[in-house]
Amino acid sequence: MSVAHDIYSETNPAFCALALVAFTTAYLSVNAEGPEVPAAYLALPVALAGDLGRCFEGTNKNTGLLEWLNRQPRVQVGLANLINTSMDIVTDAIRFGCFSRVLLISPTAKLVLGTLTVKKSAVTSLSDVPARSIKRAERLGFWFASVGSTRTVFDMMGLTV
Repeated sequence: MSVAHDIYSETNPAFCALALVAFTTAYLSVNAEGPEVPAAYLALPVALAGDLGRCFEGTNKNTGLLEWLNRQPRVQVGLANLINTSMDIVTDAIRFGCFSRVLLISPTAKLVLGTLTVKKSAVTSLSDVPARSIKRAERLGFWFASVGSTRTVFDMMGLTV
């Protein structure tokens, strides 16, 4: 028996907004200002990319972005293409998050948590593959916040703004 993998369910705006909430929550736990919106265009595709999932094995929130990139240089291979092809997905996720009021964009173009919260059961009821994507988004939130600026994150990942 073969198991079908529903890629649409993992790129729909509601699921992606959930991943952005996890990313933003983790980021805010380190840096109270919140991530700049462009950081979401990097974090979400990396968190959702199934082929990068193994690159996160053996890491935790304290590993840090630079250490992770040194251990897993293949993350940077094709990264610009991954980001460019997922721009619409990230934009839809941000819109959905804002419309559903679980995310807000501050006047300084930073993502912050909205007035509504995501129920814990929304995350705990996920199957293994989507749950791992949420954990990866969260981990990237910790790492990006620890780096400091979005420009530095992009530079470290070999991208230019």
